[in-house]
Amino acid sequence: MRKLVFFLLFVSTPVLAADNCPEANNTYELGVCLAEQLEQREVELQHYLAEARARYKANEQIVESIEKAQQSWLVYRLDQCSSIYDIWSDGTIRSIMGLNCSIRMTQLRTHQIWHSYLTYMDNSPPLLPEPQIDG
Repeated sequence: MRKLVFFLLFVSTPVLAADNCPEANNTYELGVCLAEQLEQREVELQHYLAEARARYKANEQIVESIEKAQQSWLVYRLDQCSSIYDIWSDGTIRSIMGLNCSIRMTQLRTHQIWHSYLTYMDNSPPLLPEPQIDG
């Protein structure tokens, strides 16, 4: 079963990356494209974090908690995606796998920030639109 999971991961991730970077013709170009996508996702994440901070600016304890959680998440993302990179360390795909991990985790974090800090319990509209998660 474990071999099947690794095989599916190996086959599907480059295909998904290629779908997101149709102009990429080789691993280098795919890496550049994915790095640009990660940068865009990180800008989006910072936008959602800024809105969360602004919402709770009157409560310093909440803002500090948000900051602490974000710092912990950054360490977690680095460790998690480094482990994915290490799994693929023998191949040229390692960078692509690590970037895909970082992109996905950043999308998930942005969505979590939106859900936790920018929505309301009633029918009030959220402060920002729901961020999309690819795949």
